[in-house]
Amino acid sequence: MSSTTFTAEAGQNILLVARASAGAHNLDALQQLRDELVKQVGSGGKVDFEQVDRIDEGAAALASAYYDRIIASPVWPHVVEHNNRVLGKLLLALKPSGILEIHELIVDGSEAAELSPVTRTRDELLQQLKFAGFVDAQIAGAEVVSEPALKALAADYWKLGDVAHFAANACERIFEAVSVAKKPAYNVGAAAALTFGKRSKNSTSDSDGKADSAKKAWLINVESDDEAEIEDQDDLLEEEDFAKPDAASLARPDGIKPKRKACKNCTCGLADGLEPDESLACKPKEKVKKPTRPVDLVNVKSACGNCSLGDAFRCSSCPYLGMPAFKPGEKVTLGGSMLHDDFMP
Repeated sequence: MSSTTFTAEAGQNILLVARASAGAHNLDALQQLRDELVKQVGSGGKVDFEQVDRIDEGAAALASAYYDRIIASPVWPHVVEHNNRVLGKLLLALKPSGILEIHELIVDGSEAAELSPVTRTRDELLQQLKFAGFVDAQIAGAEVVSEPALKALAADYWKLGDVAHFAANACERIFEAVSVAKKPAYNVGAAAALTFGKRSKNSTSDSDGKADSAKKAWLINVESDDEAEIEDQDDLLEEEDFAKPDAASLARPDGIKPKRKACKNCTCGLADGLEPDESLACKPKEKVKKPTRPVDLVNVKSACGNCSLGDAFRCSSCPYLGMPAFKPGEKVTLGGSMLHDDFMP
């Protein structure tokens, strides 16, 4: 059982987390510690207290990203084993880069003592802090719990039957450890924009030097290469190459006819790559017109069966378009006034 001295800076917000009840022996020590921290933080800071059981059950509403430092189980006895649910809520209550200090009992790396309620090892405690989201977790100090202190814990808190046997078996195997961890330098759920734009003109000289060296890495160092000689492309051109051609030089020479394209139905040999025979002039084939059959308006057979019903029921290619309705098999005739001219001189 050791006594730890806590110090705080002016203006800090500190949260004390412990298990306290009306019959607990550590109420006076907690109150004394809180009064000392209040004096140290001054009027610009604040010191709060919350029970660990209320945090575990979700009954305590802690302010998000409010505290600069959280001290868990600061006074003896350190019998609380902080689970992942409690550590996660403490992480949310800390400011970015805030400090968490936990006082907890641990066992050595070997098997736990017989009937010992303390089962967490040093590595398991650090692993639990990392799983909760903390960084830079480490054991700041560890002291062996004395045999009288183990007897007091077994009788008053753990209510074990054979106190002497437990104290003799667990002596020098249970430690009072102080672990310190830090919250990352950002809040949970924070977002930041990634810039993939062009480099600004007002960049630093170092960045300009790196960019220039990167560009020079792809250039050919002619001075160091004695074997290869690079010629200037302008030296390969003559004066005639720079002269602009005129229309007369681009004209077709006399006596040379333009090349004809072969017809679709070529018979002169031009399509086969031969010299064309002018006597066999290609003539396009005349399209053969199919003979048209007269439409028999009397014996025509209707494919749709609507020819006799009238123009409203006829197809677009019906031979009876423009004729009045008739009975099937009946010859269509125009009679009456339809045979006389409507114009009267």
